Amino acid sequence: MRSKPLQRRRGFTLIEMLVALSLMALLALMSWRGLDAMLRVAQITRSHSVGLGGLQVGLVQWAVDLDRLVETPYVNALDWDGRVLRLVRSSPVGSAEALLVVAWTQRREAGMQQWVRWQSVPLTQRNGLINAWQQAALWAQKNDDLDAASSRASGGQAVAVTPLSSWQLAYYANGQWVPSNTLLGAGRGRRALQANAVVANLGGSPEGLRLLLELPSGGALQGRLTSDWFNPALEVMR
Repeated sequence: MRSKPLQRRRGFTLIEMLVALSLMALLALMSWRGLDAMLRVAQITRSHSVGLGGLQVGLVQWAVDLDRLVETPYVNALDWDGRVLRLVRSSPVGSAEALLVVAWTQRREAGMQQWVRWQSVPLTQRNGLINAWQQAALWAQKNDDLDAASSRASGGQAVAVTPLSSWQLAYYANGQWVPSNTLLGAGRGRRALQANAVVANLGGSPEGLRLLLELPSGGALQGRLTSDWFNPALEVMR
């Protein structure tokens, strides 16, 4: 009896293996590019969300600072020199009513220009108020990178709000917006600042203030942003 010849099992040739490996590599590359694009979009979206959130918080803080303006006989309630806006506002500390000196300006932080807010520690004495007012001006004159050490050296705390190309202010008077180089508060006097000071009338403060921010390209928002504030105390008196 003759035995049947063995059947040869056909495998993959070298060319077929190379073609299969090439297709797998191509699919892997396409998948990686798609995943990389998704990650980039997610990072950009996250960055824009953070930037937009920081700007929104900054604008809310700006309005709160203005709403709580306090007139004192020692320094202007509000002062703008074309570079820095300084103001005096109330700040509740427990059951007492203290004051804060706040400064808004443009400074370099982490290698880029930023809109920055500085505030003093709570103040209850005249000398502390006058000193903080001067420290705010000195701090704004420095254009070095913002850091915790420079903030502590100025006797306050600074926070970068949003990248900024430039900014400007205008004030509202007699039914129209007027570009402002100097905003003055109440007149100055010689009374000693009492502890637990009570917020005074805002009659010497501006009727309204317009904030003009030039935001750089590439951020969550870009171009010019305008925010108008109107004195709530004057609205009540009407």
